[in-house]
Amino acid sequence: MKKGKVMEMKIVVGKKTPCTKLPIGGKDQLGNSYEVNNKYMMKNGTPVLPIMGEFHFSRWMPEEWEEALLKMRAGGVEIVATYVFWIHHEEKKDEWDFTGCRDIRAFLQVCQKIQMPVWLRIGPWAHGECRNGGFPDWLVEELGNNGLFFTRDEESAHEARTNDELYMTYVKNFWSHLSEQTKGMMCKDGGPVLGIQLENEYCHAGGPRELSKGIAHMKTLKELAATFDFVVPYYTTTGWGGAVVLDRETLPVLGGYVDAPWAGHNHEMPACENFLFAPFREDENIGTDLKIEKEERVTFSKKENPYLTAELGGGLQVTALRRTYPFAEDIEAQAVCMLGAGANLLGYYMYHGGVNPDGKYSTLQESKETGYFNDLPIKSYDFQTCIRESGKLGKSYYKLKKLHFMIQCFEGILAASEAYFPEEAAESAEDTKTPRVCVRYEHETKTGFVFMNAHQRLRKMEPVEDLELTLTFPEEEIKLSHLSCESDSCAIIPFGLKMGNSRLLYTNLSLLGKLGERYFFYSHNEETLKPHFVFEDMPYENIVVLSKHEAEQAYLFGDKLYITEKAMYCQNDKLYVLTEEKTKITVYQETGDSEIQEIAPPTQLTSVSVTSKEAGKGIYELSLSYQQNTAHEIYLHMDFGGDRAALYEGDRLLTDWFSNGEEWVVALKRYHYPTKLTLKIEPFEEGIYYDLPPKKGCCLHTVNAEVLYKRELGCK
Repeated sequence: MKKGKVMEMKIVVGKKTPCTKLPIGGKDQLGNSYEVNNKYMMKNGTPVLPIMGEFHFSRWMPEEWEEALLKMRAGGVEIVATYVFWIHHEEKKDEWDFTGCRDIRAFLQVCQKIQMPVWLRIGPWAHGECRNGGFPDWLVEELGNNGLFFTRDEESAHEARTNDELYMTYVKNFWSHLSEQTKGMMCKDGGPVLGIQLENEYCHAGGPRELSKGIAHMKTLKELAATFDFVVPYYTTTGWGGAVVLDRETLPVLGGYVDAPWAGHNHEMPACENFLFAPFREDENIGTDLKIEKEERVTFSKKENPYLTAELGGGLQVTALRRTYPFAEDIEAQAVCMLGAGANLLGYYMYHGGVNPDGKYSTLQESKETGYFNDLPIKSYDFQTCIRESGKLGKSYYKLKKLHFMIQCFEGILAASEAYFPEEAAESAEDTKTPRVCVRYEHETKTGFVFMNAHQRLRKMEPVEDLELTLTFPEEEIKLSHLSCESDSCAIIPFGLKMGNSRLLYTNLSLLGKLGERYFFYSHNEETLKPHFVFEDMPYENIVVLSKHEAEQAYLFGDKLYITEKAMYCQNDKLYVLTEEKTKITVYQETGDSEIQEIAPPTQLTSVSVTSKEAGKGIYELSLSYQQNTAHEIYLHMDFGGDRAALYEGDRLLTDWFSNGEEWVVALKRYHYPTKLTLKIEPFEEGIYYDLPPKKGCCLHTVNAEVLYKRELGCK
């Protein structure tokens, strides 16, 4: 591989393989057509590569749905996916609740208003770390089935998640009520719902062991969905672990998580293979807590279906046993590896955290009480993801936003491209020396992208330095030189890219995106990497080179590129910035120099006073006072030592937190800015796995408030 100090690798680029259209698709009310072939999805005949993010409407406040969705869109999310948890709507038999945070119609109307397409995951079983996988307790009791492990009570004549007559009677009733709420919300009727997911991890995590029985049930569910007017262009089913996929009727969606917080042990996982470039990645660790032990099987053809993802981990949910922490570099590298390997739908689970609603008859989280072997927080579903439970942006938000900008600018080329891998690749995820490289190449435009990853979770990889990559085509051979990628970084480097009347043969910089005819690149190491562009004929001048940090701060709205580390989104054609202080924003247009705009807090600043008083071992009384409250949000920051903590207003549990080594941040607006709170901390416990250094003891170290203001920047 090495020749002197220059590293050499070779990738053979084969001939273009044919596309085969699948009998799946449809039209929306405006006449836009949605189709799919064995490689990619299409809108009006054009290849697309959508970005989808999971957000659970019933785990969020209705008055904040719109802002949450707009933050997601600002981060590059184009489709919102959401579960419908049965237990959230029929906790008690025949007692239906579609009000407040459970009002799915109101949520879909918000999506319709802001033109955000929806992928509706209607179950009946959902999982999502919900009590009984989303099944109501009464259903579990009637069927003699615990709803999660799906070990059938032998005395029961019924079996959930099959065509059992009693079970299907209840499913029909559930979907009938759901259909009433979503009437007119399918895209064919002018609504936002573009896709439907049926069931979840079916015959992988629960369900019958007999494949024929599982296929029969899935066919019944798909037919039943149509009778209740859940008619959409796309139907999906999870495809990992031998789960049931209906051939040429439902599209398999895959996933991958950077760790396994659901694992039943308290030690570090082996090096995760999701950080390797490999075709059609199927993460063997997904759902291992609930997996049915059986022979390995695949229920769909990988050649006849596109590589789509729906559960690409945007984070990890903590459990009582495992306090795994997804570093932003983990989330970015996994997404880059999936994209580089050929994924043509990046669907993140979760992209936006949430809070479990209050149950009327029980708590609604997954727990030992329901037969699960682990416990989760009663309220918190933070998921340590791109947008946290508090609404604050996580570090991974900025990493992925950079990736999404590039995808959206070049999705037609990327979606139609094919993935190719080197002759000499890393033998395993423990190999931290061999460069991890692959290429996606679009044969019609002769445009390609070199993908490099120099990050492995909880390991230290060697950087890629001065790599010479030889691409062997049937008719020619080209060499790409001086390719580099520093440790714990990723790079996506274009070649053969048409830029105006010029053609970029190759460069050593990563591609961020374009604004009109202005192209933006970034250097992963601006201190040591000198920008290098090689054009076929005439050079292209309208190029901006940013640092990696600037690229991560970039937002695209309308015909301008904004660079700021603050949360920013567009609402009703106006741009808003969420900031706690005076903020400078760099603005680029299609031509000309950049300009600096400044945003200042309001003239009347909010003053917040927070005091704490110890009222017993691990119990603290918090007093809060607010002066001139012009805030958009106020965050309560609590740094505590202990295993977990819960925050109460009187006797009501507001929210809770399993310690993961971070500071606990609670948004106060949703609780109407309380003035008296009680914090209860449980002592630190040994025998629990932590990624971050644990905070031991049983005490509150510090508590303070952060004020956030919403400021208008102007029209987009």
